[in-house]
Amino acid sequence: MKQEAIFFFFFPPEFPSRSLYARVSRVDSLSTSPQRRASYKFDCIDADYVDGAGPQLLDGFHADHTKPFALLRVVTTPARFGDFAGATPAPADWFYLEIEPGRSGLPAWHAQLQGNGYSVHSRGVLTYARRLDAPDELTGPRSRPQSLGASVAPRLVLPSPLAGACMALTNPASRAKISTILKSVPQAGTVLVRDVGQANFVSLCDDLGRAVLHFDVGLPISFNRHTRPSKFNIDPNERAPIILSHWDWDHLHGAFEFPHFLDCPWIVPDQRLGPGAARLARMLGEKGNLLVRPANARIRFPFGELVRSGGPVGDLNDSGLTVLAILASGRSALLAGDADYAHLMHSNAHRIDHLVATHHGARFNASQRSVPRPNRRGGTLVISYGYRNVYRHPHREALAKHAKSGRRNYVTTAGRKGIALRGDRAIS
Repeated sequence: MKQEAIFFFFFPPEFPSRSLYARVSRVDSLSTSPQRRASYKFDCIDADYVDGAGPQLLDGFHADHTKPFALLRVVTTPARFGDFAGATPAPADWFYLEIEPGRSGLPAWHAQLQGNGYSVHSRGVLTYARRLDAPDELTGPRSRPQSLGASVAPRLVLPSPLAGACMALTNPASRAKISTILKSVPQAGTVLVRDVGQANFVSLCDDLGRAVLHFDVGLPISFNRHTRPSKFNIDPNERAPIILSHWDWDHLHGAFEFPHFLDCPWIVPDQRLGPGAARLARMLGEKGNLLVRPANARIRFPFGELVRSGGPVGDLNDSGLTVLAILASGRSALLAGDADYAHLMHSNAHRIDHLVATHHGARFNASQRSVPRPNRRGGTLVISYGYRNVYRHPHREALAKHAKSGRRNYVTTAGRKGIALRGDRAIS
């Protein structure tokens, strides 16, 4: 029996006045202009809750507790944020933030965690921001210099109970355990890139169309809710394993709208987490379904290979998991998540039949030579994105690099004017 989600629109809630401890989960440049604006997304928890809970903070990181968790999106130029906060946010940084309704401050959008995830948001302003000192195991070694403003700003420290609660991935699963799960997966006949809007949800399916393995189970969070299809079907009786490319919400948000995903085994990258992601990790761990891929493990299974991208540890996109699968047709398919092609670690990733484009068609740093080229027999480039998304994906620069690598023709889940309507894309 299919489980159907019907998406509704809601009146936005009132923007709160609140202090937050927040981890930078992603940074997206919105143009190539020298004065370009950027979108900064933070995984947050209410500061009052953290300070009041003390050592018992971890008790709030479970399925029934949603109130203190939130996502915050701030849009401004890097220079203005740096002047405002004494430091420019980079992935994995922690900040102390204060937000309130009004217009005097940096534009901000706040989404409080609901039972079905981050489904609605409201607009206000960021009125105060300072970077927090945090343990190296939560931030990783800094690869960039501190700004002058940061050196004179008051030094604030991430509360130790919160630091401990966010260290949710301290016990990697054995290579053998993950291999056993993947070896039980039958060879897929098709790769189904599902139309979920601005998110990533890919299923490897058997000849009957049943999912045998998911690569990400994303649905759009509230900032891109307008990109969702009106309906989305999934079979709740399927318990296919899930490989999570990385801990970003548009790759895992389906776990909130389809709770049966929590009963599936999740093979996940060992990455540093913000509060909301740590909550989900602990929920999976309590069910025995959190399988953290061991560091530097190259895991092969009968029809594919699972590896970690070779990017910086603190960058969720470029340190995530990627899959190279061989389909029943003998064709190869590369699922790159949001990893830059320059960081792919598959030994034969330079020639691939089918490619699901990295990062929804966003710009990437690699040269066009790093884009996996199609085999002589051809192949398909699929781009999963939502029409009029806030990140402006896909970008012309990325499309041009794919074209120069030999991938001139492509299909998208959002559809293309005069060519195809939006919808799922199946490749075999």
